[in-house]
Amino acid sequence: MKAWIENDKIRDICHGNPVELYHPDVAVFYDTDVPANAENGDGWVDGKLVKPELPAPVDPPAATTTYPKVSPIRFMMLFTSTERIFIRAAVATDPVIADWWSIVNDPRLTEVDMGLASVQGALDYLTSESLLAEGRKDQILTGVVA
Repeated sequence: MKAWIENDKIRDICHGNPVELYHPDVAVFYDTDVPANAENGDGWVDGKLVKPELPAPVDPPAATTTYPKVSPIRFMMLFTSTERIFIRAAVATDPVIADWWSIVNDPRLTEVDMGLASVQGALDYLTSESLLAEGRKDQILTGVVA
C-alpha cells in the first residue's frame, strides 16, 4: 500500500497503484510504502508507523436519584405515629423543629419536594435528634410508608 504523508501523518492511503487510480499530479503524493495495518490519521515518524493513543475511557455519569413530590398529608403519613408524636412534642423545645413543623403544616403548602436540600436537611436533623431511626430518612425520601 502507498500512502500520502503530510506533516508526519498519513493523509490518505491508496489501496492499489496510485498511477492507475489518480491523476499524475495527485499520484505523485502517494510515495510511501506503509504496512497493511496503517490507517488514515496514523502518525508516520522517521519512516515508522505510529498509532495514536486511545483516549482514556470515560466513566459514565453517576446515577442521580429522582425524589418524589408528595402532598403534605402524604408526607406526614410517611412518618410512623410514634415519630409524629415525638416530633410534635419537640416543637415546644426545639426552634429548628418548630420552624420546620410550621412550614409542613402551613395551609398554603401544596406539595413536599423530597429532592429539596431543606427537606433532606430537616430529616437529617430529626435523625440527629433521635426522632427518626437510622435509615428512616431514605425510606421517607423515597415515599415508602412506614
